[in-house]
Amino acid sequence: MKKIKEYDILKIMAIILVVLSHSAYYKISSNYGGMDYQQYLNSHSAFTLYKILGKFMEIIYYFHMPLFMAISGVFFSIQIKKDRWNKIEKLLTSKFKRLMLPFFVFTLLYSLPLKYISNYYNGVSFWRAITGQFFLLGNSHLWYLYALFIIFIISFYCLRRDTSIFVYLSLYILHVLSFLIHITLVSAPLQFLFWFSMGFLFESKRRKYNIFLENHKWISLLFFVLFIFLVVLNFLFKSDFKVLSRFFVDLLAILGSLICYNISYFLSNKTKILDSKLLNLILINGLGIYIFSDTLNYFILSISYFVSDRFMFTSFGIIIIFLIRFFFTLFLGLVFTLLFKKVFPKYSWLVN
Repeated sequence: MKKIKEYDILKIMAIILVVLSHSAYYKISSNYGGMDYQQYLNSHSAFTLYKILGKFMEIIYYFHMPLFMAISGVFFSIQIKKDRWNKIEKLLTSKFKRLMLPFFVFTLLYSLPLKYISNYYNGVSFWRAITGQFFLLGNSHLWYLYALFIIFIISFYCLRRDTSIFVYLSLYILHVLSFLIHITLVSAPLQFLFWFSMGFLFESKRRKYNIFLENHKWISLLFFVLFIFLVVLNFLFKSDFKVLSRFFVDLLAILGSLICYNISYFLSNKTKILDSKLLNLILINGLGIYIFSDTLNYFILSISYFVSDRFMFTSFGIIIIFLIRFFFTLFLGLVFTLLFKKVFPKYSWLVN
């Protein structure tokens, strides 16, 4: 498959945004495990800084996973054009190997043990912990792999070269209805199927959109202004107008994704950013970074608390811990991926 530079840069941005968005929280709570360091933030200034940092992460959350799903939809569109998936059996075999096997293997052999070491499962039985992870009842960042597997199956039947606008409208209705479903195994695929389909649709319009971008460079600034405007509106109204807030967040997902694409497109034309060996390593090993990075946050927080139960709750400590978590989880995720490929070359497809 011929490399499309703007998509490569976009994938790198998406990976970095996901790691960044997971680097600030001090609290994760569920009936199947969790941790709460937020309760120790007694300083008003430290707590205020923590909440401000949380707001920035919330803004990234508006669009980073829709963007991730859209990128998957983009490549599915390219593969459909090449008739790669002409039989459902072929798709099922490939995607089960690529998505569900990593979900099972790394949930059991990586996420669960590391969470136990990090005191994530205090007071939670082993079987309850396993149930929470495999059935997505607790916090599991690998939900993305399961959801994408289901999305690929549904998309095989409803997303084709000549997909009707009514199909996209139907998928948006399912997206909206998914927020009424409280079973993650069902709601997650339905919620993100729409964003996958938007990536699928975008690829068919990409060349025209690129020409439009070249002739109307100001549109990126307009998108950014609209994005900030909607962020402010959502912060003001989300508590009292939840339906309106849901609509705002969907618009923010579209705008945020388009802004990232625009940046990627201009970088692909104006710079040689893809000559960077580090960025190419992130690009090639994105799945492994996603798999290994998030759970490291719990370990870093538990070690930080063990070393000093005060520093991480100061304003300065919050910033330092945030930076440590971002850089360490990103680069350790990359290192673990490379090590896995080195030690288990026959199974490198699990993280590739």
